[in-house]
Amino acid sequence: MVRVVLFLAIVVSVSLFSLTGAPAFGGNLTEPAVDKVAIINNLDDIQVSFEIRNAFTKEIEEGIKSGIPTTFTFFIELYRKRNLWFDEQLNSLTLRHTVKYDTLKEEYEIALEEKPQNTMRVKEIEQAKKIMAGGDAIIIKPVSALKKGEQYQIRIKATLDPVNLPFPLNYMLFFVSFWNYETAWYEKEFTP
Repeated sequence: MVRVVLFLAIVVSVSLFSLTGAPAFGGNLTEPAVDKVAIINNLDDIQVSFEIRNAFTKEIEEGIKSGIPTTFTFFIELYRKRNLWFDEQLNSLTLRHTVKYDTLKEEYEIALEEKPQNTMRVKEIEQAKKIMAGGDAIIIKPVSALKKGEQYQIRIKATLDPVNLPFPLNYMLFFVSFWNYETAWYEKEFTP
């Protein structure tokens, strides 16, 4: 009986791998994912920093270099954990990072929604990618709004927004429509 169950488990795992092209257990390491999340609990605010692993494919990078504006949208949610009841949502943020390449000045212009007064300009694509694919010390909620000793959860998700090109370009550059993707929710619990 044990051999039959083991054999069936192996057959199911192999067939799932062959159908999806990915391991049956565990995620694909080349897919975009929220990574390196740090929750900063200082005297005034709860802040979060993170980055998106594998955010840029070759096609996306080439599109940016050719001048196509590209936008990442980040969703950040804060919940208070409750036993035997639904978790209470305390805050929800939506932030956008947009990059455009200026072919005349040969520089990348990056607009971060959480810093509206500050448009960054960089010369190197690697530097632009690092700025685009993450958040640094984003204020989530004042510490005074959280109760000491209670459990809280931060959830983070990122999407690459689809690019809408004008009429003749949307047919010539049809491959751009394959750019849009979305990461899975990243969840991290903490106690202030």
